[in-house]
Amino acid sequence: MKSKDLKKILSQKNARIHILGYAGHLSAPLACQLKETGYRVTGSDQEKIYPPATTLFEKAKIPVNKSTINKDIDLLIAGTAVNIFKNLKEEYQKAKDLSLNTITVTQFMAHLFKKENNITIAGAYGKTTITALVTLILKDQGLDPSYMFGTLAPDFKKSLNINNSNWGILEGDESIHGLDTKAKFLHYPAKYVLITSTHWEHKDSYSTSEKNLKAYKDLVQKIPQDGCLIINKKDPNAQVLKKLCPAPVIFYNQKKPSYKTKLLGQYNQENIDAAFTLCQFLGFKETKIKKTIQRFQGLKRRLEFLSQHKNIIFYDDFAQSAPRLRSALKTIKKEYPQKKIKVFFEPRASHLQFKNNLKDLNIAFKDADQIVLGKINFGKNIPKEKRSTFKNYQDQLGKKLTYIPIYSQVFDHYKETLKSGDLLIHFSSGGKDGLDTLKKIITHFK
Repeated sequence: MKSKDLKKILSQKNARIHILGYAGHLSAPLACQLKETGYRVTGSDQEKIYPPATTLFEKAKIPVNKSTINKDIDLLIAGTAVNIFKNLKEEYQKAKDLSLNTITVTQFMAHLFKKENNITIAGAYGKTTITALVTLILKDQGLDPSYMFGTLAPDFKKSLNINNSNWGILEGDESIHGLDTKAKFLHYPAKYVLITSTHWEHKDSYSTSEKNLKAYKDLVQKIPQDGCLIINKKDPNAQVLKKLCPAPVIFYNQKKPSYKTKLLGQYNQENIDAAFTLCQFLGFKETKIKKTIQRFQGLKRRLEFLSQHKNIIFYDDFAQSAPRLRSALKTIKKEYPQKKIKVFFEPRASHLQFKNNLKDLNIAFKDADQIVLGKINFGKNIPKEKRSTFKNYQDQLGKKLTYIPIYSQVFDHYKETLKSGDLLIHFSSGGKDGLDTLKKIITHFK
């Protein structure tokens, strides 16, 4: 879609904008932002959608799955789930038949973030925390940036905010979903780029590590000469990317960082060091940056302490990849060395549907004493010989693993087995049933 045509549509304050797959972590806040701006917003998704999306829609008075595709739509935004669910596929085909103005959610975000000073935070892990922290630092500098990051954070009322500031901060994902044909971060404008890791995480998006790395190579080559690349010194491809970048390159994590912070874990110290290095390059005073770091509360569902009852501690975390799981459990072990660590793990990430992607889980769960594996999902397009099974997980994790695919039985298991001195941590990248089960477990022990 041409930029001038999009601008013309967006200049009509009462324009109707329809989002296909509008319950996603990006699409839902975007729908609310557009409604707040004055547009008529409708959308559709799979039949059952859950909080936080439904909560956001209720507050914004956006109808839930009650709109149809018709000529009244001025702009159709295709979310990442548009080619997953049958009803969305059918609605997208109808939109094509009606020749509706259509744009992907990634392309639309790129349009909104065309700013004089753009910051893109990329990498396999840590980028959400860093994006939120850099945003808070800029806000404390009085810059009021537009921003987008992928989850809720206690320091912010919302995870997406678009305004007329000449500063924009985006969490840039390397995955390829929906109608996009390249990494999300390659759509975004990028004057200042920060890369935490080029680890090959999205194996559903890239068939080889070389193709994954090429996305990062393409990203750094986009940076203008008056921009900058901030990159993790410990990343194995750091020097490769440095040679390709036309702008100045600055390494972070060159020595073991130690910041005063509310966040747990050495990996969060490294995330903070990344944000500090970028903001120091931008010319902000060190004392003021560190003051913001000290008050930053982190993110929801990122090693989030939930409660403690009857000497049992409960945590929740978003981690799915081996490096993230390892970092979280290593941090918990260091913080609570006397606790027996029990894990409720829901393998919801798409890369975990392939058995070849489980090979590092034995290292990832090294510090766990017991693991309950929740329901194993798989895509119908994955051949049976490539699908993950309980046996594949058992080969990695051995006798400390128990498979309980029924949520009511997960509750029964922990009701009987959690004891004083235990710590239960839940790992899941989404889904209401697992979170509801966790709440039910915690309520039982209150």
